[in-house]
Amino acid sequence: MTRMIAMPAGFAYLAAGPRPFSAGVIARPGHRLVRVRPRNALSLADGLGLAASHLAARGLPALALAALELRAPAALAPEAFAAFNRDYANLLRERGFLAGDTFPIARSNMAPLFDPPRQTLLHAFTYAAPAASLPGGGPEGAADFLVSGKPELSEDPPGIVAAGDTSAAGMHAKAHFVVAALRATTDALGGDWSLLTGAQAYTPHPLEGARAVLRASGLADLGVTLVPGYPPVTGLDFELDVRAISAELAA
Repeated sequence: MTRMIAMPAGFAYLAAGPRPFSAGVIARPGHRLVRVRPRNALSLADGLGLAASHLAARGLPALALAALELRAPAALAPEAFAAFNRDYANLLRERGFLAGDTFPIARSNMAPLFDPPRQTLLHAFTYAAPAASLPGGGPEGAADFLVSGKPELSEDPPGIVAAGDTSAAGMHAKAHFVVAALRATTDALGGDWSLLTGAQAYTPHPLEGARAVLRASGLADLGVTLVPGYPPVTGLDFELDVRAISAELAA
């Protein structure tokens, strides 16, 4: 998770191996990230259509799409999730959002606990745009960035952190691992953790056990949006994403 790749459309991304999404994205000099939340629930296909229209109306290429946030009907077994990822990548290619075999678009996806959708929905999308085309902005020299959702799944050693343990101690261990991973990704991107503007936690369990971790990391002061639900793969109980974005709007 150390290979940074620059896109011609205003952002760079941190490659995440064979996964069909990146570990995170950061705006290149002269650009900022814009997060858009559709006012109405849209299927993934229709949501990508909205994103394409939104970008085209601003004279931006499809490859300016930098991140997607998805809502799924349910958490999937690993094999089913792999099949979803294949279909997802094919859909992005068909719509012109991917070029070649690279996967620059960051992603968060979860399965809501309440009123889950019947199909995968697009909750929000983020793109890169020239800074001069946008009002306001962050601190001088600071770059907008977004880190993909990270669950309590470790690669070294491989396995789920505190697997099956949703006690206060278990949630503390999960949150400690996830926050450390997000901070490492932020550093690898070249982002500034102190400039975060948003964080979202996806879990069906109380966050009481994670409170000390969130406070120590500064996320408690920032304010974490709790989205009751499950990470996208069965067996996982906690996922978190973070962003530092100076322009957010509804469409």
